[in-house]
Amino acid sequence: MKQTILLISIFLWSCQRGDDCFTNKGANGSVSRKLEVFDKISIENRLNLIITQDSVKAGDIVISGPENLLEEITTEVSDGWLKIKNTNTCNFVRSYDYELTVKVFLKDLSLLNVDGIASVKTEDTLTIKKLDIEHLALSDIHLTLSGEEVFLRSRNSAHTKLDGRIKVFKGSIEEISDVDAEFLKAEEVLLDTHTPLDCVVNASKGIFVKIYGPGSILYVNEPSEYKIVDEQLSSGRLRKK
Repeated sequence: MKQTILLISIFLWSCQRGDDCFTNKGANGSVSRKLEVFDKISIENRLNLIITQDSVKAGDIVISGPENLLEEITTEVSDGWLKIKNTNTCNFVRSYDYELTVKVFLKDLSLLNVDGIASVKTEDTLTIKKLDIEHLALSDIHLTLSGEEVFLRSRNSAHTKLDGRIKVFKGSIEEISDVDAEFLKAEEVLLDTHTPLDCVVNASKGIFVKIYGPGSILYVNEPSEYKIVDEQLSSGRLRKK
């Protein structure tokens, strides 16, 4: 009897809270926020991120999804870092048949950190000087880039797809992650792989790789200046696609 009363009390207390787990997700809606300008992004948890380069609207954010969950998405800027989190803790009583999307507007992007099961894509081509990507999520990101240099470090089962045109593509592909850069036209590619999965690159001038896992590195076209396998410690190979 005491246990029943305790359970009823907990239920009634929960129903009175503003972040009530037993309320409906609500109809789809959106909320806009104006933040400080940022050039670095960290995103985690179950969220979709869309990156839009627009210097006029830099600092603007639009969050869309079930309206009762929108306030549970925190967006804070500190030292140029935008940190996006989904603080919802009630997925155990809610279905997963919904999406929460955060669309950000920025002038420049220099760092992108993706964790949890967050997914990321660019709305259009993102022009960069040097972009460092830390992809640790159990999800996909798809970026279209133009500019000088991009560095990618991926882990877990992260899948990264890169398109566009860049001077230098560098990366370290670890654990069971992979990268598909078939349509990222780079002048030079410098890549270390530790993964059992194959990765694809596209370099016009040179390829320099170190292969530590059974996954191969496939290249689209023969580079004009150099093609070097500096280390090869497993069954993975550098070979033409």
